[in-house]
Amino acid sequence: MTGRRRTFSPKTKTVTAVLTTVAAAGIAIPVIMSAQGEPATPANAGTAHTPLSSVQKLHPDAACYEVRVPVSVKTIGNAHIYGELCRPRHQSTTSKTVQLLVPGSTYNHSYYDMPVANGRYSYVSAALDAGFSTFNIDRLATGRSTLPPSSRYTLDTGTDTLHQVITQLRDGQIKDRTFDKVVWVGHSLGSSMAWAQAAKYTHDVDAFVLTSMSHVVRKEEPSDNGPGQDIQFEIKAKDDPKFHGTINDPGYLTTNAGMRQFFYDTAHTDPAVIKADERLKDVSTAADSDTTPLPPAKSPSRAIKVPTLLVTGDKDQYCTAGTCTSKTMLASERPYYSDQAGLTSIVVPNSGHNVQLHKNALETNTQILNWIKTTS
Repeated sequence: MTGRRRTFSPKTKTVTAVLTTVAAAGIAIPVIMSAQGEPATPANAGTAHTPLSSVQKLHPDAACYEVRVPVSVKTIGNAHIYGELCRPRHQSTTSKTVQLLVPGSTYNHSYYDMPVANGRYSYVSAALDAGFSTFNIDRLATGRSTLPPSSRYTLDTGTDTLHQVITQLRDGQIKDRTFDKVVWVGHSLGSSMAWAQAAKYTHDVDAFVLTSMSHVVRKEEPSDNGPGQDIQFEIKAKDDPKFHGTINDPGYLTTNAGMRQFFYDTAHTDPAVIKADERLKDVSTAADSDTTPLPPAKSPSRAIKVPTLLVTGDKDQYCTAGTCTSKTMLASERPYYSDQAGLTSIVVPNSGHNVQLHKNALETNTQILNWIKTTS
C-alpha cells in the first residue's frame, strides 16, 4: 500500500488505506518537540504531592502511574514516551510480567483502556484482574509522547524508542518497578512494529500477542454500504477541529469525521464505543503506511523466536479470504514466522479491525489472557 489520501467510493468499503502493514526501516530524526510543548521528565518523577491521576481513578484497585519515559534516538537529543503503568496491589509471580500495550495508527493508549461502560472494553482492566501488570503507551509521534517533525519520523525510530522503554521496564527504571518478563500486545500498526522490533532486538520480548494484522490483506468485494459520495478517509490533522491550534505540521494525518465506524462490525458494536473512538482519535504519519512487500523467507517476522498469538476479527481485511478460521490464518501466516514462534491463532466472530472493542470484548480478552498465562 502506498499513498495516504484515500477515498471511499459508493461501491467500496475498504479501510486498507490506514490499516498498516510492514514496518519500514529509516534514519533517526533530528530536533523534536513534545505534543504539549513540555520537556521530557524522568520516569521516576515523584507523585506524592500531585492530584490523583486519571488512570488511577479508572483503576482504583491497582497502583497506577502516568509517566514520561526519557528516550534518546540517534541525533535527536531528549524525547519521551508517555505511558500509564499499572500493577495489581496484591503482588504475585504473574504481576512480575508486564504487558507492553502498543496501539495502532491514529490510536493512542485509549485503545486499550476505552472509558466506556465501566471498563467493559478496557483490556487494561482485564489484564489487571488476571494479575498482570500493564504499561499502556502512546507511541512516538502520537498522543502525549514526543511529536517529531513528520517528514523525519520513521518506524525504525519508533522501534528504537520502544527498545529503550522495554530495557527500562526490565531494569526497574520506571517507578522503581522491576519486571521479569515483557509481553508485547500490539494492535494493527502496533503489531507490525513487533516484526521489526524482533528483527532488530531479538531478546527484548518474551511473547507476542499480535492483533488485527497479517502479511496478506484480502480484497474487499464491492459494497453499497459505503458513503454516498467519494469522501477522504484521512485529512490533515491541522484541519481537524480536534487538533486545531495544537498540531500545525501538515504531515500529521487523522481520520475524517465519521470514518471510525469502518474499523468495526457495527452490528456487534456498542455505539458508545464508536462515539468515544471518534472523540479520542489520534494522528498518523506517512511512515505509518510505508510498505515493502517481502516474501515469507525475508519477512522480519521470521526473527520472532518466542511464543506468538495472532488475534483477528473475522470481518477484518487481515483475516483470510472466504470463511476465515484459525486454521486458514495459520496456513496463511506460518510461512512468515519461524518454527520457534509456535504460532497460535484466534479468530474472533462478529468482529472488525478493532477486535478488542466489540461486544464480545470480554470473551476475546479472556482468551488472550489465558494464552499469556499458559506461555509465560
